[in-house]
Amino acid sequence: MEEWLRVGANVASILTSIIAAGASVVFWASKRSKRTRLENYLKAKKEKSPDELFSATRLMADLGMTEAEIFAASFASRHVVRDVRKDHSTGFAAEVLFRYRDDPIIR
Repeated sequence: MEEWLRVGANVASILTSIIAAGASVVFWASKRSKRTRLENYLKAKKEKSPDELFSATRLMADLGMTEAEIFAASFASRHVVRDVRKDHSTGFAAEVLFRYRDDPIIR
C-alpha cells in the first residue's frame, strides 16, 4: 500500500507540472493574440485614414476586448502609441486615444 502512495504522489507531481506548463503557454498565447489583434486592427485602419485616432471605447466595441485588455496589449506592443485628448475647460486628460506607428518604439 505504501508503494502505491509513493507512485501516486510521483504521478500527481508530474501531472501538476505538465498542467502548470500548459496553462502558462495558454496564458502567453492569449496575451500575444490580443496584442497582435490590436496591432493588426490599428494598422489596417491607419492604411485607410493615417491621422485617425481610436478611443478605448471604440476599440472595445470593434475588437470585443475589455478596456484592461486593450491597455495591456498597448503597453506590450512596440507599435501602438497612446495619445491624450485634453478637456478644454479643465486642461486635464479626458480620453486616451490609440494609433499605430510603423517604426517601433525602442524601450
